[in-house]
Amino acid sequence: MSDEASPATLAFLRYFIGMGVLAAPVWLGARPRFAWRDAFAISLLGIFQFAVLIVLLNHALAILPAATCALVFSTMPLFTMTLAVVSRSEAFSLHKLFGLLIALAGVAVLLRASFAHPGLVDMGALSALIGATLIGAVCSLLYRPLLKRYPALPTSALAMSAAVVFLVGLCWITARPLMPTLSMTQRENVGFIGLSSGVGYFCWLWALTRLDASRVVAFQALGPVTAAVVEVVVTRQWPTSTLVIAVALVVSGLLVSQWRKPEREIEHSVADA
Repeated sequence: MSDEASPATLAFLRYFIGMGVLAAPVWLGARPRFAWRDAFAISLLGIFQFAVLIVLLNHALAILPAATCALVFSTMPLFTMTLAVVSRSEAFSLHKLFGLLIALAGVAVLLRASFAHPGLVDMGALSALIGATLIGAVCSLLYRPLLKRYPALPTSALAMSAAVVFLVGLCWITARPLMPTLSMTQRENVGFIGLSSGVGYFCWLWALTRLDASRVVAFQALGPVTAAVVEVVVTRQWPTSTLVIAVALVVSGLLVSQWRKPEREIEHSVADA
C-alpha cells in the first residue's frame, strides 16, 4: 500500500465504502426508532468493532506476517465461547468446544509453515493483534441483546456510521489523509474490501440474531482456508495435501460445533430433569 495509507486511513476507506453499500437498503426499508441508550451502545460497539479493531489489525499486518495474523485472529471463536460461558450468556457445550478445536487445528495445519523461521516477534504488533481478537469476541457477545430489539440492517448502518465518524477524527488528529494517493490496483483492492465489508458485516449481525455468538464466530476459521482455496483457483494449481487436510479439519470442526440435539431429545432431557 501507499505510505500515505495509514491503518486509520485504510479503515476509514473500507467502512466509508461499506456504509455507502448499506445506505440505499436502509433508506428504502423500515427504519426503527432507536432508544437513545441503545443508539449510544450500538455506536460505541461500532467504533470498537469497525474502527479500533481494524486499526489494530492493520497495524499488526504492517509488521507481522499475514499468516501469523490469520492464525492468531482465528482464535476468536475460543475467546468468544470462553467469555460467553463466563458471562453465562451461553451454556458450556463440550461438542462445541471440540468442534472449535478441530477447526483451529485445521487453520494451524494450513499456516504452520509461517512459523518455520519465526525470528523476532514485535511485541507491540502482537499485543495489537491479540487486542483486536478480544475486541471482536466481546463485541460479538454485546451485540446480541441489541439485535433482539432492532433489525440487523439499520443496526449495521448505525454502527458503521459511528465508526466512520470516529475514523475521520482519528485521521485528523494524526494528520493522515482521508484520500491517500493510491495506484489503480490499490484502489480496486480497497473498493472490493469496502463492498464486501458492507455486505459481510450485515450478514454477520443478521446471523447473530439467530445463533449463539460462539457459533457465528466459529466461521472465522474459514478465513485462512478460503484465502488458500482462492489462491489455488487463481493460480490454477492442484491443491496440496496440506490444504486438503486443513479444509477437511475446518469443515469437520464447524459441523461438530454447529450440531444441536434434536428437539425431542432436548424435551426428554428436560422432562427427566
